[in-house]
Formats: sequence, structure tokens, C-alpha cells
Amino acid sequence: MPPCKIRWEEMLPHEFIEARDRFSVCYMPYGLAEPHGGYNAVGLDWLKAQSLVELAARKQGGIVAPPFAWHIHEIPEFHDDGKGNGWLCDVGVRQSLCSSIPSDLFYRSVLYHIRAMDARGFHAAILVTGHAGTVETVMLKLCEYYLRCTGSPIRLHAMADSEAIDRDLPYRGDHAGVCETSQLMVLRPGLTDLSRQTGSEELGQRFAACVNFSKGPIPTEDIGGKIVESQVRNLCGLATRLLGEYGAKEGWKAPDLNETEQIWKDFERLTRKYWTFSYSDYKAGKMPQFPKDF
Repeated sequence: MPPCKIRWEEMLPHEFIEARDRFSVCYMPYGLAEPHGGYNAVGLDWLKAQSLVELAARKQGGIVAPPFAWHIHEIPEFHDDGKGNGWLCDVGVRQSLCSSIPSDLFYRSVLYHIRAMDARGFHAAILVTGHAGTVETVMLKLCEYYLRCTGSPIRLHAMADSEAIDRDLPYRGDHAGVCETSQLMVLRPGLTDLSRQTGSEELGQRFAACVNFSKGPIPTEDIGGKIVESQVRNLCGLATRLLGEYGAKEGWKAPDLNETEQIWKDFERLTRKYWTFSYSDYKAGKMPQFPKDF
């Protein structure tokens, strides 16, 4: 029976140790505050990732790591520079409304999260981002590089939440569309208001989405329920598989902070050219690709 507490920061020390030893998986949700139309909460990306991993942990066990809702957004307009060059918001002021940070700061933080989960004795960790594009690929490479450099026995996997959707469902993730909006309706009721959706170009400019649901399927709790059910089931299956792949190493110790910093410096030097790109490259499908043998 999974424990009542699943959040790392809410556990007493003995509760943490018992939960970790009972089902030794740590879930780490990622995302950011970013406009998703005028009809969704700006924290949609992180809120859905957090809610999904909490449901998985409650279903079969595991611990959900402390919140980290500061992510990357490569579109320059979303980074409010304090000079009126951000995204146009509802009150006519140019302000991004995003909790975005630079790429190097984000990926460096992810590495230290991985190291912390390893040092706290977890056998497996699953990193789930609700804000996808190419960032999940870099996160996965960072997991692989950590294992290669350290020889740690911990099993790691990084993914976008949309990758956990059943393949037979016609939803692959989107931005403020039927998929994401339906997910939020189920995961966090009350944080979606479709009456704020007009499909107008003006709304799109203000809130980074211009989805006209009158021309196609509209988000519903029924759709969201099917998506979320499949995601939770597949996250649980992944956790079970990773634990099955774990093999203990006697006397294993995670790298210290100085060693971790060197891993970061090497990773950034070797890979930065693969994870920095422009929005125009993203739209054109010209994102840099990691070499197959990295």
C-alpha cells in the first residue's frame, strides 16, 4: 500500500527512508510559468507534470522531489528584459509572464538534481518535463552522461510528459490545444476557463496561443481523463522497469560537489552547440542533433 505522503519535503526523516526503501524511485517534475492562451493557468506545463508524477507515486509508491518550476524558453520574447520587450499581456504592457531561466543554468540544475537523487540512495529516478520541444533530449543525454562519468548504479530516464501517452490515443501533446487543456481540466480543476478563448489573433499575441476550438474538437474532461489515465499507467510501468534493471554496487558513493561540477563543465563544453538554437530554427525543424555515438 503506497504511503499517504509522497512529497519529499513533507516527510519526516524516518518516513523518507521508509518510502525510499519501499519503492526506491524518485520523480522530478519540470516546467515553467508560460502563457497558454487566455483560458489556461500560466503554470500549465509544470502543474501537469507535478500532478502526473504525484498520481503515479500515490498509485504504487515512490517519492516526488521538491518543486522546480523554472525552465527554459528559447523564444526571446518570453524573456522579459525589463525594457518593454517582453510578450504583450492583457493590460497592454509588454511583460513575458514566464518563469524562464537561461539554458545553462537550467541544465546545470538538472545535473545537481540527478546527483542529489543518487546521493540520497534512490535506485531509480524519472525526470518528467511538461515543457517540451528539444529540451527533453538534452535532459536524457545529461542522464546518460552522468551514468557514463560516474558508473552509478542508479537507473535514470528523462522524458516529456507527452511521451507517456498511449500510442493508440490521437494526442501527442500540444501548446494550449485540446491535449494540454484537457489534461489541466482533469489534473487541476478550476484552472481552465474556456469562456476566455476567442481564437482571435489578438489573443494569440497576448497569451502565446491562438487555438480556435470552434473549428475542431474542444477540450473536455473525458479526453483529459483518457490521456491522464494512460500517462499514469505508463509512468508506473516505467518505474517498475527501471527498478528491475537496478543492480547494487557495494560501497557506492555518489560524486561530491566538486566532481559534479567537473561533470557539468565537461558536458557543457561537449554539448552546448547541440542545445542552443533559435526559434526560427525550431519552427523550420532545423534543431541541432546530437551525434548518434554521443
